[in-house]
Amino acid sequence: MDSRSKRVVLVALVGILIATAGCSALGFGNSATTDILLVNNDETSHNVTVEVLNDGDSVYSEDVTVNAETDEELPAFEGSGEYTVAVTVDGETTEQVYDFTNDDDTVSIGIADDDTVSIGIANDATVSVGG
Repeated sequence: MDSRSKRVVLVALVGILIATAGCSALGFGNSATTDILLVNNDETSHNVTVEVLNDGDSVYSEDVTVNAETDEELPAFEGSGEYTVAVTVDGETTEQVYDFTNDDDTVSIGIADDDTVSIGIANDATVSVGG
């Protein structure tokens, strides 16, 4: 390859690197990661479905049977913005709207021994529903 061709390739590569760095700096391709922790404080196991909905469409869904008095860490959700978290425990659904930020958060989902379900983001107020 002659020196002129090498320069053209080098300029093209530098241009691609600059363009990619610019997109990263503007937040393109960056996504918040939110851990999801399921806490069963009940003396019985439960079938649980956790969904994250965007305008009614599921963008995250996990089904699990959580044993009595145990914690279960579910795969993380990647995304930021306003979503609805829907938790179905033994056929009963509880929903809560959250604004996920670019900060790492943990959504904590609790099942109490009276079958109430609470959904909360660590360091935020927890919403209790059900029974």
